[in-house]
Amino acid sequence: MNKVLVLLRKEWLDIRLQRGLMLSIILPPLLFTLLPIIAFYVIGHVPGGAKINGASADTLGLGDLSPAEFAQVIVGKQFSILYLLIPMIVPSVIAAYSIVGEKTSRTLEPLLATPVRVWELLLGKSLIALLPALVMTWLCGLVFIISLSLMAVSGRVVAAIITPGWLIMFVLWTPLLALIAIAVMVAVSSRVNDPRTAQQVSAWVVVPFMTIFIGQVSGLIVLGLVFALSVFAVLVPLTIVTVWIATKFFQREVILTQWK
Repeated sequence: MNKVLVLLRKEWLDIRLQRGLMLSIILPPLLFTLLPIIAFYVIGHVPGGAKINGASADTLGLGDLSPAEFAQVIVGKQFSILYLLIPMIVPSVIAAYSIVGEKTSRTLEPLLATPVRVWELLLGKSLIALLPALVMTWLCGLVFIISLSLMAVSGRVVAAIITPGWLIMFVLWTPLLALIAIAVMVAVSSRVNDPRTAQQVSAWVVVPFMTIFIGQVSGLIVLGLVFALSVFAVLVPLTIVTVWIATKFFQREVILTQWK
């Protein structure tokens, strides 16, 4: 475990020296937090901002809400799903540099030639991508919750957005989604030699989860407690299988002897 901690410190120092990488880690979560807050405030407090065309509180099952309350709920629900993307975007950026970047800079082979075991290497690489992703996701989500509480027209708006289903998504889905993104990046990195190519390929992992965002916006999916727990039950084995496949793709001997 000491080797993993040493590797974590080394990886964190490398990341801190890359300004472009730090911006790529910070800017997306920042935008995903500020844009909903601004939109939420405008909808609830700017005259004329609470107009939502083509829908009503009754048709969407939101009860007897005022126009301002209804508009805030719609905007808040749509933007709240964006917190599914942060734990997938941030670790992909970090892993692209941490693994593929080392291949490009020719520093991965010397690292693999050390006594560090493959599982220790992958654990260190995964943790350095996982921990910042979870910190950014949960920190931004906390800011989102506090902002909603302060800017909501009424308590009914907050209760309609911050539901038990959303909290399960926010707390339990995000670590699993981050691990899936990291595992995909590890698998991709073992087959490509360019960080940009790895990021482009790994970006497709976001596509299936965009269906939840589209489904909620269109009203086809309701992020209730049963739905959230059902998806969590599917994500657990999916994460295990994805991580297992990634470890099989990452072949130490092939990288040391055949990679160019």
